[in-house]
Amino acid sequence: MSLRYATKRSLGRTMNSVLARLGVDISPRVSLRQWLPGVRQGQIDSSLLDEDLLRRLERLTLLSGSTKEAALIGEHRSWRRASSFEFADHRRYVAGDDYRRIDWNVYGRLDGLFLKLNEAREDIPIHILLDCSKSMDCGEPHKLTYAKKLVAALAYLALSRFDSVSVVSFSDRLHQRYPMVKGKSQTVNLLDFLNGVEVGATTRLLPSIVDYSHMYRHAGLMVIISDFLTSEDLGEGIAVLTKSGYDVQVVHLLAADELDPIVTGELELLDSESGEIVEITVGPNVIVQYKERVSEWMDEVENRFKSLGVRYVAGHSGVPLEHLIMNTMRQKRLVG
Repeated sequence: MSLRYATKRSLGRTMNSVLARLGVDISPRVSLRQWLPGVRQGQIDSSLLDEDLLRRLERLTLLSGSTKEAALIGEHRSWRRASSFEFADHRRYVAGDDYRRIDWNVYGRLDGLFLKLNEAREDIPIHILLDCSKSMDCGEPHKLTYAKKLVAALAYLALSRFDSVSVVSFSDRLHQRYPMVKGKSQTVNLLDFLNGVEVGATTRLLPSIVDYSHMYRHAGLMVIISDFLTSEDLGEGIAVLTKSGYDVQVVHLLAADELDPIVTGELELLDSESGEIVEITVGPNVIVQYKERVSEWMDEVENRFKSLGVRYVAGHSGVPLEHLIMNTMRQKRLVG
């Protein structure tokens, strides 16, 4: 046996013994082990995340345009990240950290567990607000289901980068909450949470944001996914976030048939949130006018957000999720 091989084997035994004392499961993994440590075959809900998308998400990170809440050396990459990609620092291992990032060379010298940070990153918590109002419970493809898939992808993207993530559903108030967590091992529980998100009432951003801002002392990156079908001034809610130090980005999500309806004749239109019924005769001219008004409204929403310093991207449920993330959101610098 070569000395090099013997040294590697000895180091492996040392690592295993230390990890065992920490209570870390080091048994062999099956299926998706390179992406989801601790997750066994059959536990992943493929209706929200598929393996091919997971592979591609590993290459991305959510981009923050603010450094207000950033630590000098953390683990979240912003578009203002440091120019150096070399070694940045060590920090002590604490319960819940990913044991794969332990620097075993330092352990051999200092007899202590330290994590190696390979580049200077901003340590910014990720907050995701998911609109679950009645107006999201419609469309073909279904708008809320698509939104859940997007939340799952963005949350996984953050978890894979060792960022802290919280997800909360809202309509006229906050509903279900998945508290701030870290690590890919949280993925299965998070998917279960998203599958259990229930439809709420009308969309009211301001009271939901006010309640949420009281939950956490430290701000971070806030991602809001909504159709923004509300009569309230969107700026009031955003002002609460920006004053609290949040870096805000929004995904304006509509259903494909909301942008391009295929309806004709005498119709009764039911407002899914208010219950109001409007009788209308739909012909080619009405469809043209409708599309023009929707386009104008979306421009108004985008301009309103941009005037508040909010990064904005529009999408619809007919676009493949991978295209929305890998193309549209990357072009708009929401991910990179």
